[in-house]
Amino acid sequence: MTGKLLALVVVLALGTGLVGGLVGTALFSGGEDLGAVEEELATLRQGLGELNDQAAVLTEEVGEVRGELAALGSRLTALEGEVSTLPTGAPLAPGQTPSGTLALAYVDLTSLVEEIFTPIDQAVEIKRQDLADLQARHEAGEIDDATYQRESLLLEIELLAVPLHWYLDLIQRMIDSPEFADIKAPLEELLGVVQPLETQLEGLRTIAQAEQPDMQSFLIQYQQLSAQFQQLKQLLSQTLALKFIVITQEVARAGGYAVVLRREEALYLDQAQVADLTPQVRARLEGLLPTS
Repeated sequence: MTGKLLALVVVLALGTGLVGGLVGTALFSGGEDLGAVEEELATLRQGLGELNDQAAVLTEEVGEVRGELAALGSRLTALEGEVSTLPTGAPLAPGQTPSGTLALAYVDLTSLVEEIFTPIDQAVEIKRQDLADLQARHEAGEIDDATYQRESLLLEIELLAVPLHWYLDLIQRMIDSPEFADIKAPLEELLGVVQPLETQLEGLRTIAQAEQPDMQSFLIQYQQLSAQFQQLKQLLSQTLALKFIVITQEVARAGGYAVVLRREEALYLDQAQVADLTPQVRARLEGLLPTS
C-alpha cells in the first residue's frame, strides 16, 4: 500500500467511522477476501450491540444510585436541623452522667508520681549545688587539694544518704497507708532489704574520712550503691503508678464513668468536656503526697 493510499484509508476511517474504515481498508488493500471482512463486520456489530445493552443497564443503575444519594442528602439535612436545635449545656461535672451520653474522664498519673518524688528531687539538687560550689572554691584556690577531696567525697555520700533515708520513710508510709494494705507484706519485705544499705553507706563514709582514702574501693562501692538506689526509685515509681491505676478504677466505678484516659497518652483532650479525676485520686493518697 503506497503512502497516498494509506492516507486515503485514514480519511475514510475518520469520515465513515470504524466500520467504514475497515471497508475502506479492504477495498484498497489489493483484493483481500470480502467474505472475511463481512464476518469481521458482523462480529463487530454484535459486540457493539452488547456494549449498547450494557450501557443501558449502567445508565439505569447510575440513576438508582443518584436517587439513593438524594434521599441520603435529605436525611442528613434533617439530622443537621435536629442537632442545631439541641440545647448546649454546661461542661460535665465530675460524676455527672447525662442520659444517653458517655461519662468520660482523665487522670494525670505522671504528675501524681512526680509530685511524690518532688521533695527528694529538690533535696538532691541542693546537695549537687553544694558540690558545685565546693568545686568552684577549689578552682579559685580557696581550699587545698586534700580538703577538697575529703569534702567532695562526703558530699557524694550525702547524695546517696539523703535519698536513702527518704526512700525508707516512703516505704514505711506506704506500709502504714490503708491504700497499700493489699501489698503490705511485700512492702515490709522490701523495707528489710533496703535497711542494710544504711550500714553499707556508713562503711563508705568511713573510707572517705580516712587520712588517705582508698579511692578504688570507694568508687566501686559508690557505684554499686548508686545503681541500687536507681533501681529502688524505679521500683517505687512503678509500684505507686500501679496503685494509682487501681485507685482510679475505683473512683471511676463509684462515679459512673464509662472511660478514663491517662492524660499523658491522650492525643487530644478538651478539659471542658472531660472530667479530671486527678484531685479525687490525690485525695486517696493522704500521707504520701506533699501538702498543697
